[in-house]
This record gives sequence, structure tokens and C-alpha cells, in this order.
Amino acid sequence: MKILSPNERVMCNNGESEKMQMKILEIISLGYVAGGAENTIVQITPYLLDKGHSVKILASDLGVDKKQFNDYIFKNINHTGPLKLLFFLFNPYAFFTLRKVLKEYKPDIVHLHTMNQLTPSVLFLLKKYPTVMTLHGPESFLRNLLLWFLLPAHFKQHLYDQKDLNLAGKFTYFYFNSIQKVLYNIGLKNVDIFIAPSKYMQNQAKSDVSPIIHVSNFIELRTFHTLKNNYNVLFVGRLEQVKGIELLIQALPLIIQAFPQTTLTIVGDGSTKANLLDLTTRLQLEQSVHFTGWIENKDLDSYYEKASIVVVPSTCAEAFGLVILEAMSVGRPVIATKVGGIPEIIDDGVDGYLVEPNNAEQIAERAIRLFSQGELLTELGRNARKKAEKFTIEKYVENLEKVYEMILSTYTV
Repeated sequence: MKILSPNERVMCNNGESEKMQMKILEIISLGYVAGGAENTIVQITPYLLDKGHSVKILASDLGVDKKQFNDYIFKNINHTGPLKLLFFLFNPYAFFTLRKVLKEYKPDIVHLHTMNQLTPSVLFLLKKYPTVMTLHGPESFLRNLLLWFLLPAHFKQHLYDQKDLNLAGKFTYFYFNSIQKVLYNIGLKNVDIFIAPSKYMQNQAKSDVSPIIHVSNFIELRTFHTLKNNYNVLFVGRLEQVKGIELLIQALPLIIQAFPQTTLTIVGDGSTKANLLDLTTRLQLEQSVHFTGWIENKDLDSYYEKASIVVVPSTCAEAFGLVILEAMSVGRPVIATKVGGIPEIIDDGVDGYLVEPNNAEQIAERAIRLFSQGELLTELGRNARKKAEKFTIEKYVENLEKVYEMILSTYTV
């Protein structure tokens, strides 16, 4: 057992412990909202502060042109060639910044989120600190999900097929799964507990990390809007190949054949935007597809309200799928692929539809079914709202506090 003298607990007059007010250090690779991991920190921090805890956030300087939420910043890894391989093991900027922050802030709890920019080196600083890590998605130290961690450029043609790795992909896969993994195997011993947002993620990670518990993700409930069938399909998320947006665009002509007034709104930004715009032009869908660019989470309500259906066509193993819960909280049925933790959220045919990955025809068929049956569309939307109400942020923060307190109780003063 590791030994640490945590900050003094608040005591009642009779000597019994009150609920502890903790100093929490959240650590993440990105300091702006790029996806679910960052959004989790942004949303839970005010609730933790309201409960009397102190919260500080350490993140890299990536995305300095975007709205940042960090308190401490470390320089990102920006090297190419052989030197970059060293930086996959040791990021001196992250290491020395964290060492300084630990000394100055003296946290009771360290909560790690994404490791890409941090590298395994920072884990060796945490031996004497109660430490939690949430696995929001694939990480390079999770063997069952390593292929999902690689870049599309690492594959010849078929994404996430180990047999289709190119030379750079094979080397990167070997490097992560051997050299870097050795450091992670040692450093991860300093993490007291791992949190998985879905049972799928828990099962995929349990052979590499332990102990690991399942704590379902949450949704900050949005205003419920009565559903109006205006034939608007909505996608919200990063414009990356793993999100399967091209499949949704390919499904659109089939939907338009049945309902010519159908429109598709794509909210988000990313590396595949140019390719998606080109696909839209080739399919002559310029009048039917609208790209909004990146929209702040707080401004998404109007887009959900105008939507009849939300589609999540991911081809990768989504750890959970926060967009699904966001859409459900507004009362919108979701059509999503049967990957990762998504089937844990959607009851097929009850509050949404599950389709096979890489199947544009199935997406179109389910959308046409909903547009054709107004009562079914309304019923699924109403059921979706009821489902979302089970995943409250208040319940999540309460569970998180219990995890923190459980870890602290194992440390000897």
C-alpha cells in the first residue's frame, strides 16, 4: 500500500468524519472540448466545485486558438522522425510541469483522462498520490483496442484490420505493443483504480488494467422539445473517418427518394471535412447537406430541436456515445451502429434503432421507417427522453465522489 498524508479532513465536534472536501487535479491531453473526454471534465467541474471541492485542470497547449478550460498548461509533443519515438515514452514538458503542479497544488486526488500527449512517463510521478484513470476510449496500452488507437494513415485500405497495416502501421503497432507497453505496465501500477464508462470498455480493458469498475457516463439533461417531423437528419461529432459520416451521406439519396424534402445537418469539424464536402458534391447533395462547423455544446439545443432523427454511424468501437444521450434528452430517436458500448444505451426498436456498421442501406431503411410512421417517431422520441433521465450528471458526480473517498480511505495518514 502506498503511503500519503492527504490534506486534513474536516471533523465534526463528536470526532466523526464529515464529507471530505478534496483538492482534485484533473489531467487530460487536450484543454479544449474536442470530444467526450474533454466535455466530461467541463461538465462535472462546476458540480464538484458546488460540493466544496477544489478542482484544477492540467492539459497540453494544443488548440490554443480554441476556448481553453485548463488551469495549468504543458507543451505538446511536436517532433517528427526518430526523436518522436522517444517522445512517445517521455514528454519532458508534461513530466516537469506535472512535477511542479503536484508540488504547488498538493492534490488529494489525481484523475487522469487521456494519455496520448502525457506519455507513460508522468505515471512515475504519482506513486504517492491517490490516482484514478477514466478510460474514455482506445489507449495505446490497451491491447484489445490498440488498432483503434492507430491513425488511418497506418492502414493500406481497410481501417482497423491488423492484416492491412502498412509498413509504418506495423512498426507503430509493434512499438506501442512492446517498447511503450513495458513502461506503461510499470507506470500503471501507480493508478489505484480505473473507470470504464461502459461494460464494453470494462471488458476490453480488464486484461491490461486492474482494478477496473464500470461507472456509466452521464448527460446534463437538455430541454425536452416536442418532436416535429420536418425530415431533418442530424449528425453531431468530430469529422473523422472512424465516425462513419460518409455512410450517412451515402444513405441520404436513398432517403430523399422516399422523402425529397429531407435535409442532413452535420455539426462538427475535423480532418475529413474536405473529403465529405467532395462526396456531397459528387452525389449532387449540395442543397440537402449543411455543414455548420464546430458548435459549442451549450449552443447545440437549437440543432437538436430542429432535428427529427439523430444518426451516430460510427465504424469504431465507441466507448459510450455521449451524443446519443444528448439527443435522447431532447426527445429525439437515434439511429446508431451496433459497436462498442452503444448497444448498452439504445434498446433497438424501443427508443432508437441499432444498425450494422458500414451499412448505409440500413441507416436509410430505418430513417424512412420513422419518417413514414409519425406515431412511431413520436413514441421512440418519448421513450428516448425517459432513457436519458436515468443518466443524470448528479448521480455520476455522486458515484465519482464515492470512488475518490474509497481510494483515500486506503491511504495511511
